[in-house]
Amino acid sequence: MNLIDSLGRALITLGQVAAVIVPLTVGFQVLRDRPWVRRKLGPYAGSLRRLGLGEGAGVGLAAGVVLGIVYGAGILIQESRSGRMTERETFLLALFLCTCHAVVEDTLLFVVVGGHGGWILGTRVLLALLGTAVLARVLPTATH
Repeated sequence: MNLIDSLGRALITLGQVAAVIVPLTVGFQVLRDRPWVRRKLGPYAGSLRRLGLGEGAGVGLAAGVVLGIVYGAGILIQESRSGRMTERETFLLALFLCTCHAVVEDTLLFVVVGGHGGWILGTRVLLALLGTAVLARVLPTATH
């Protein structure tokens, strides 16, 4: 394989990665500031509470799970500074996202290069749910 072939394959891979990341990022950016998005997160409040999170964590969780830790962290910081999340919730959400960030993006990227999406996704989500739920029960409810 020569350099030209390698560059050609690299460009194909770059195109595949861009085809996954660009639409997800643009779509999320368009949706995140819509008021109805926060209303739609309401039914998931019970699930968030089981993880030690309040309703204010919904947008940051959605961003981190779909788009990744960097973009999710930016939204997490915004939500935390806005007062919609406590320090404890911020910590628990950060823990969850460290374990289970970009599950849509990463899984699609691994599938594009031949990975098994079910195993990748299932393992990451299960570890994030269990770890966060256990820590939510152990951490005190008020941080100083």
